[in-house]
Amino acid sequence: MGAQEIDAFLTELSVVRNVSASTQNQVLSALLFLYKEVLAIDLLWLADVVRAKKPQRLPWF
Repeated sequence: MGAQEIDAFLTELSVVRNVSASTQNQVLSALLFLYKEVLAIDLLWLADVVRAKKPQRLPWF
């Protein structure tokens, strides 16, 4: 997969499948590990992908 396919997959996870921020970050980490450690391909642009942030919760009193 190239940059365009990976970006489309990560976007689909967040927009269409509505997965949590931690799931999105886990998928990104798995892709980074696959390309870097298993396939020995260094994708510099993949490290610059912005990680999902957990939504802020208001304190309950």
